[in-house]
Amino acid sequence: MSIAIVTDSTSDLPPDIAQLHGISVVPLNVHIEDETFLDGVTISADEMYRRLPDQKVIPTTSAPSVGTFAELYEKLGETHDEIISVHLSSKLSLTHGAAVNAVSELGSNGPRIEVVDTEQASMALGYTAVQAAEAIAGGSSLDDAVALVKNASKRAVFIGMVDTLKYLVRGGRIGKAQGYVGSILRVRPILTLQDGIAHPFERVRNRKKGIARLKSLVAEYAPLEKLSVLYTTDEVDAQNIANEIAEFAPDGEPVVAQLGPVVGNYLGPGTLGFGLIRAESS
Repeated sequence: MSIAIVTDSTSDLPPDIAQLHGISVVPLNVHIEDETFLDGVTISADEMYRRLPDQKVIPTTSAPSVGTFAELYEKLGETHDEIISVHLSSKLSLTHGAAVNAVSELGSNGPRIEVVDTEQASMALGYTAVQAAEAIAGGSSLDDAVALVKNASKRAVFIGMVDTLKYLVRGGRIGKAQGYVGSILRVRPILTLQDGIAHPFERVRNRKKGIARLKSLVAEYAPLEKLSVLYTTDEVDAQNIANEIAEFAPDGEPVVAQLGPVVGNYLGPGTLGFGLIRAESS
């Protein structure tokens, strides 16, 4: 039986990786003043970051519609028997709920569909979809793939060092990192996702020390099954970090991925970080 894999655009999967593994990516919506864009489709990350600092009206984001998911599931059902749909934290977005409602709307008419809330975002999410695709390509059943995604999600880590918390604050996604507000005039906050929401991780004195800390954290999380270096606007810095932590990537070459318009809307320009999946304990 053939199984299709679906995720959403907050996975920040580079298009070539999504295509390689046959993963369908559903875009979220980005609302800038009176315009609505599809994340990574009708607005690029670079365009988003160019516009973001000067916006007088705060950009917002929204989940794909139930109809968008239902249409994709129906289309995939023409060529697949089952579908696994892997999404970002339901505590950050209504995307997971839209996917679940689409399954209910379709009822028994079509393929069996399993929707998974990873409680992750960016490549910490994207890599769970990739691992599902790899397992399915190796002959795993849908139930096995769902179990794998849930297991990988618990071992997945997203870490981001931001220039400022103002984008998280104004976007309402500050989570448990609220305690950092008002005390970060001369420090760079490092954030993570914990239980599906933003949590404070550490504070560093400056960008240089922050980059050094990011690199040391990767070493602390090793051994790894997957590793990516993430950035919003500073690709050169991200590539330099990737070169210096290459030994921790399973294949010796970390993926360098740009945070897309939706995730970047809340983290802002200048963000650096990583998404990884830790190896299972022996």
